[in-house]
Amino acid sequence: MKKSILTLEKETRKKEIVSTALKIVDKYGIKGLTVARIAKEIGFVESALYRHFRYKKEILLMILDSVYLDGQSHFRAAVHSAQDSTEALRLLLRKHLKYLESYPGLFRVIYSDEIHMGESSLLDKLHFFTNATIRSVKKIISQGVKEGIFRKDINLSLAAIHFLGIIQTAFSFWTVKDRKISLIRAGDKLLSQFFSGIKA
Repeated sequence: MKKSILTLEKETRKKEIVSTALKIVDKYGIKGLTVARIAKEIGFVESALYRHFRYKKEILLMILDSVYLDGQSHFRAAVHSAQDSTEALRLLLRKHLKYLESYPGLFRVIYSDEIHMGESSLLDKLHFFTNATIRSVKKIISQGVKEGIFRKDINLSLAAIHFLGIIQTAFSFWTVKDRKISLIRAGDKLLSQFFSGIKA
């Protein structure tokens, strides 16, 4: 089974490169991510970096693959340990936000249009990841409708997209507040408002 580079227990050179790339993206944006900057941050020559990744795009593709794998893992864990659909959504949101808190550079990779400007392979990967996340959230909301927790007339796709918007809004608010507030608490407040709009 394929594993996310970000959640590998063992520190590998590739994981170090990806983690460093995310720190650079968080600080300088996608355009600020260069092979030279990664090599300088890690402390080796550029030619050594090319043994692991030939292009910057390969690093970004690996990041998106990892985000997809970890997102699916978050979904399975939330569904498995939740008592009902509201708890599953709350757990899923918290897992996603905690993940972004650990790797804030991911936000600029996932939500910035810088990443796919003129890069169709990156845009395709982003579409795949986003659609998979929407499908996962729709499953939870659909189960909530069956349980009688959520309204029967709810548009599942729009509700799932709204849920993803909570992640984006909470992270943006956290950033505006200089990351000095609780990201999880900001997300919980937005989720409570979301629930009030879809509850049966």
